Amino acid sequence: MRTISPKAGEKFVSTAMRLEMKGKIEGIEIEKKRIAFSLIKQGILDEIILKATNLSQEQLNYLKTLHEYHIDLDTV
Repeated sequence: MRTISPKAGEKFVSTAMRLEMKGKIEGIEIEKKRIAFSLIKQGILDEIILKATNLSQEQLNYLKTLHEYHIDLDTV
C-alpha cells in the first residue's frame, strides 16, 4: 500500500476543509433566497426582506421576477 507524505496529507485535508466551508456558505445563500422568496409571497416590504436576508437589491429583484412569472425557486 502506498502512503502519502504528511505535507500532501495536510494539503488534502486543507482542500477538503475549504470545500466543506464553501458548501456550507452556498447552503446558507440558498436558504437566504428561500426565505426571501417566502417573504415575497407573503407581500413583505422589500426593505424588510433586504434587512432580514442581507441579499442585494439585484438578488431580490430577480426573486421578485421569478415570483411575478410564477416560477418556483427550486426549478431554477
